Amino acid sequence: MKVIKTVKELMSAFTEDTPMPAGVMKTKGYGNLGFECGCGQWHEVNGFDVDQIASYRPVKILFKCSTHYTKVRIKGIFSQSCISEWTCENLIAADFVKKNGL
Repeated sequence: MKVIKTVKELMSAFTEDTPMPAGVMKTKGYGNLGFECGCGQWHEVNGFDVDQIASYRPVKILFKCSTHYTKVRIKGIFSQSCISEWTCENLIAADFVKKNGL
């Protein structure tokens, strides 16, 4: 998993895929499927300790925990697994929002 350390790197990461609203990708059918988070812990895609921030095609989701954002790709048809693509601390994302007037 790539660790993003600057606002510039985050801006580049956000342009890799076209974001869609968070609710586009429904995770209910994934049960307790888990992913490795930038905070060092594993979270479930349906866990109460993470929020779904954005969705991407084909099946990618940006999650936020109390300290990190982590973009996750879910792969597999009959047996799913998660691949954490990148992560950044919440403070970097907050700086990104401030600098871009979002």
